Amino acid sequence: MRSPPRLDHHGRPTRRAVVGAGLAMATASLLPACSEVTPEPRKIKWGRDVCEHCHMVFADRRFAAQIWDAALPRARIYDDFGCAVLAADEMGVLNREDVRFWVTDDADPARWIDARTAHYRDEVVTPMGYGHSAASTTAAHPLSFAEAATAIRDKAACEHKI
Repeated sequence: MRSPPRLDHHGRPTRRAVVGAGLAMATASLLPACSEVTPEPRKIKWGRDVCEHCHMVFADRRFAAQIWDAALPRARIYDDFGCAVLAADEMGVLNREDVRFWVTDDADPARWIDARTAHYRDEVVTPMGYGHSAASTTAAHPLSFAEAATAIRDKAACEHKI
């Protein structure tokens, strides 16, 4: 139960009560704006940020990927599309169409494209050696998202057998 507002000796609310009520209203007015975060790739600090899977510093813009995590809410960042695929598989979101997933276009690394509709090529030297890069066209990138993801998961499974 709330205590009654504090009053001064003239029966008016005290300065503390007025300021407290003002702060409460200001805070309440900010809450809806904070909860409405737009799912989009975040800005990566190249040479400073680290991959959330392998913990390497981001160095090559051509192979970066991001996955939206609504629980945070922010995008998780990866220095290699392969790291993103393995992380998404571990989180159980690799095949969930409702989870946003972006990759950089290897011909225009400043541009983020939808990873699920992008096209991939293999046998590329990437930061973690998973060997896939993305583009929005099929000209030199014949693989689909599913084909590239399967190849990455197969490669990781072979390399990590005990």
